Amino acid sequence: MSGTTALLGKGLRASTERLDAAVLRFATRKHRLIGTALLRVVIGFATILYCLSDYSKRRFLWGRDSYNSISTAKSALPRWGFSLFLWGHSTVWFEIVFHAVIVVSAAFMIFGGRLLTLAQAVMMWSLHNRNQDVLEGGDNLAQILILFMVFTVTNAYFAPGAKDRRDRMRELERPTTATVLHNLAAFLIVFQTAVLYFAAGYWKITGKVWQDGVAMYYISRITGFQMSATYTHLMSNAMLSTAISYFTVFVELALPFAILSARPWIRKANTLALEGMHVGIMAGMGLVCFGLLMIGADCACLRDDDYRSIARRLRSFKTRIMKRTGPLLPRHAVIPGAMTAGRDGAADA
Repeated sequence: MSGTTALLGKGLRASTERLDAAVLRFATRKHRLIGTALLRVVIGFATILYCLSDYSKRRFLWGRDSYNSISTAKSALPRWGFSLFLWGHSTVWFEIVFHAVIVVSAAFMIFGGRLLTLAQAVMMWSLHNRNQDVLEGGDNLAQILILFMVFTVTNAYFAPGAKDRRDRMRELERPTTATVLHNLAAFLIVFQTAVLYFAAGYWKITGKVWQDGVAMYYISRITGFQMSATYTHLMSNAMLSTAISYFTVFVELALPFAILSARPWIRKANTLALEGMHVGIMAGMGLVCFGLLMIGADCACLRDDDYRSIARRLRSFKTRIMKRTGPLLPRHAVIPGAMTAGRDGAADA
């Protein structure tokens, strides 16, 4: 009996020590810095693309004389919604706010930081709430994720001074409130993305067209989303259409389990599959901004160690390719005309 009690006590102490170590890591070191930085770049770029793709029609879609009037847009606002576009009725005010969205998005994409993240949230919410008829679907997720990003370090990678910023963070690795807030917000981003995918997969698997494997066939024939005749033709193939339909449901339902998996290759494979799916949506259906925003959310689901592993493999692959191909010229090769040029140069001297 005493031996069993000692064994249980030892197991309890070991579990407590592991929990303490996990809490300490959570409070000491910031996680998912690379994925958060990639999400920042994607959101900024997608917002700019969203504005510029209909730049010549901006007044018709979002301006004072839009078909969707200011009074109509105000009535369609959610309970806590707002839009800077609805604060004024002049064309000058619209032009100022619209171009401010582009400028802020570009600055956010390049520099990041909490102040620019907050400004991006205000501008993006304003643009989306001005005319919800032209949204593609990824805006709902982006509006939530940008709020979480306000509490994260978004410029530890892919921003000016990122390396110095990371060095300072390593030097100051100790339990802080800022670190806890960053990690909590980063994990909420992953949680929100996982819930979205799982819910989407669940509703697909309960639908008859997805169960029968004909969903992709019908999607390819929706009016307004026939961007590619090749896509429509491919989805006419029963085997291919069924395989892609089932594959879509599988990778969406698998994301929460892949994120929690202890095997990195499962996380990377599932994320790559989701990103491939969204690239297909962008190319086949023309939902470019939607696809970009979802790819950005996918990037946040990988850990920093996953990205470092991918970078090492890419460097190793590049090294092997360079060794196999070799230099374009042998090490001691003489370029034709070089000796002649050298002699001519010597003669001129």
